[in-house]
Amino acid sequence: MRLFGVSLGEGNRKVGEIMTFSLPSRITCPGASRWCLEHCYAWRYEQIRPACQRAYASNLALAQDTERFKRLMIGVLPRVMDEFRIHVSGDFFSASYAEAWAEIIAAFPQTRFWAYTRSWIVPSLALPLQRLRSLNNLQLFASVDAEMPQPPEGWRVAFVDKDPRAKGLLCRAQHGDQATCGACGYCIQRRTGDVVFHAH
Repeated sequence: MRLFGVSLGEGNRKVGEIMTFSLPSRITCPGASRWCLEHCYAWRYEQIRPACQRAYASNLALAQDTERFKRLMIGVLPRVMDEFRIHVSGDFFSASYAEAWAEIIAAFPQTRFWAYTRSWIVPSLALPLQRLRSLNNLQLFASVDAEMPQPPEGWRVAFVDKDPRAKGLLCRAQHGDQATCGACGYCIQRRTGDVVFHAH
């Protein structure tokens, strides 16, 4: 779905019928490890879906003008929506971009947002991501793999199952216990608890 220059996803089999916003993988992922770059499912998906590749590139061009991006997102997102997934593909690539998301999220206090990020490991993004984490209606996970250190205390952590440190709830949508992320709600609605994803 394209609204006034913003390309929004309308969900998928795993997430469910939940609106999403994405960016190109890899080039917007300053915290990606070598393992992450080699196993990036979003990059593989972009290679077989040129329309997604174009939509994500368009979103990145928009996101680099953070004031315009913020105004457009606040203007085009539905006033009533239960959940919103940030970054099926891509990540928080700059401080100003993360700060724009903080203002967007604050403008929709009734909506539950969630995202997974490896940008927590980038020193220049630590403070903007802490501001995001402080918002009551955002669940932000530190995504890690075995090549990365543990995040600072207080973060909810998203592990891959190949990491020997992995602990937490096995993703119910991946393992068939729930149909979608929306149906499960663990990552979206809870305030605590780590999650473990199967590498895909």
